[in-house]
Amino acid sequence: MNFSNHISSLKPSATLALNDKVNRMIAQGQDIINLTVGELNYYEPEIARERAKEAIDKHFTHYTDSDGIYDLRQAISEKLRNENFLNYKPEQITVSAGGKQALFNCFFTLIDHGDEVIVPTPCWSTYLTQIKLCGGIPATISTDEKTNFKITPVMLENAITPRTKLLLLNSPSNPTGAAYSENELKELSGIIRKHKLLVISYEIYERLVYVSHYVSVGTVSEYLQENTITINGFSKSFGMTGWRIGYSASPIAIAEKISSLQSQVTANISSISQIAALAAINHFNPENKVNLQENRDYLYKFINERSPLSVPNLPEGAFYLFPNISAVVGKSFKGKMIKNSSELCSLLLENAQIAVTAGDAFVAPNNIRISYAKSMNEIVRAAQKMARFFAQLS
Repeated sequence: MNFSNHISSLKPSATLALNDKVNRMIAQGQDIINLTVGELNYYEPEIARERAKEAIDKHFTHYTDSDGIYDLRQAISEKLRNENFLNYKPEQITVSAGGKQALFNCFFTLIDHGDEVIVPTPCWSTYLTQIKLCGGIPATISTDEKTNFKITPVMLENAITPRTKLLLLNSPSNPTGAAYSENELKELSGIIRKHKLLVISYEIYERLVYVSHYVSVGTVSEYLQENTITINGFSKSFGMTGWRIGYSASPIAIAEKISSLQSQVTANISSISQIAALAAINHFNPENKVNLQENRDYLYKFINERSPLSVPNLPEGAFYLFPNISAVVGKSFKGKMIKNSSELCSLLLENAQIAVTAGDAFVAPNNIRISYAKSMNEIVRAAQKMARFFAQLS
């Protein structure tokens, strides 16, 4: 069978493949603590479930507008204006099957063959894969703990070429939890405007920020307000990963093209999911963020004080820690040498029954990602298991 060049080079999501493997081990009765995938330990608001059930009972099960029911797009517009100080009208919003589809819609709409998209790394690997699928070239900027995994104006300036079209920013970041401040974004904005770049701002974790307040990219300058596509959704803030509800908010000319694209690919997302999202949007539970912050603080202290790994900077958002593993590379566990993050993750899974994700999946081979979106009991158990594992290194 001859496949297209696009699909022949496509690899499955590394994080989801690992999660599938871990879930199979758990189904076989193994006591694994799964700290891999970005899955929450809380669920959709009760009102969202009730409204979804009512929608089914009322047979709200036919096609809707391709870009989403108007009431939901209006509610998203109001949320962005009231919470994020972003001015997008309902017709500038397209509701998609999760943030992944919203991202792909944007890339496919904006990228021509050979266009470069600047992506700071470490990053979610989906960005790089989707850019390539659309014929673009990911131009990565490598960051590390020295800049708290954020790019600086000098780093951005040095990465721009005549072929650069887009800059992708993810704040707070998956996998690092780093979030840009208003001043940091303002410093970048001058470079962005100078080179007339478009920005895709992936803001799926914006409600899960532990600093004073969240700053959306499109608010820091008039140019960015007019040239930023904001992508968000309901998966992380509301624990609605399986409902598949994301959205893009774009300048009107881009929004019209995204809407046209989606009408030819999926048309509308599930009508029931849209009703659930409409009910959920004003019912974010801040207690969920409090619990996540407690988990973060506990693991951050444990890793820095009771393990050979290090997390120099306290993550400002999301629900991940991204420890540096350099101190254990070259050490051995029962005769098996740790040469890289993948081998460390394998040893933790096989010997400590803890599943974490190797940094290679995020273009960061010196780190591992730990998701702390679990109960505190599971976090404490995981820490205890890790302590026993690291005590046996030689």
